[in-house]
This record gives sequence, C-alpha cells and structure tokens, in this order.
Amino acid sequence: MAKRKYPPTAERVGIFTAAWREIAPEANFAGMTLAEFETTTAALGESQAALQALEAQASAAIKARDEADAVARKAIRRVGHAVRADPAHGEDSPLYRAMGYVPESERQSGLTRREGDDPAAGEAA
Repeated sequence: MAKRKYPPTAERVGIFTAAWREIAPEANFAGMTLAEFETTTAALGESQAALQALEAQASAAIKARDEADAVARKAIRRVGHAVRADPAHGEDSPLYRAMGYVPESERQSGLTRREGDDPAAGEAA
C-alpha cells in the first residue's frame, strides 16, 4: 500500500476551512471557532503571498541581470578588438595584456611533440 501524501499546509488550511464552514460552522474544535481558526492561519497565506511576490521580483532581477550581462559582453568584445586594432597599442601592448589577453609575442605555436619524437632523428633517416 502506498504512503498517503498530504497536500501542502496552505492547501490543507483551505480544505479544513471549507469543510468546517460547510458542515459545522457553529462548532468549536480545539477551543477555537471557525473565525479564530481563520485568524490563526491567515499569517500562512500572507507569508506565501509575500514569498510569491519576492520570487517574481527575483525572477525579474535575474532577467535584467542577464540582459545587462549580454550588453556588457558586447562592449568588452568591442573594446578588446579596438585596443588590438589601435596603432598606439595593438596586440603586443601592456594594455592588451592587462585586459586579460595574451600578447602576440607571448603566444605559443601550439605544436606539441610526443615523447620519443626527435626532429633530428627524422632528418637522419
């Protein structure tokens, strides 16, 4: 037999309130009237509404941040290309390096040799 899963607390409050109002509106349970129960549980609904509003604000802020990030990335790319193309600075300047790029004079060729490869041995054979 599967475990019984209860709905979230806020939903259960609604179920309890509706059932109480429909079947026994004048009855007292646990020393509370229906109005007292509604007053006691009202804070849950208010806090959930506040949380939903904050989640919507956070979602909007994330979207705004992502849009601003895209604009900043374009500006960074444009400025980097402009420094690289500037005759006073260029690809080999300290400014270009300070911006996080690898100056042309410091770039490696990308050629790698495996262990045991001897370029002189290839010429002798």
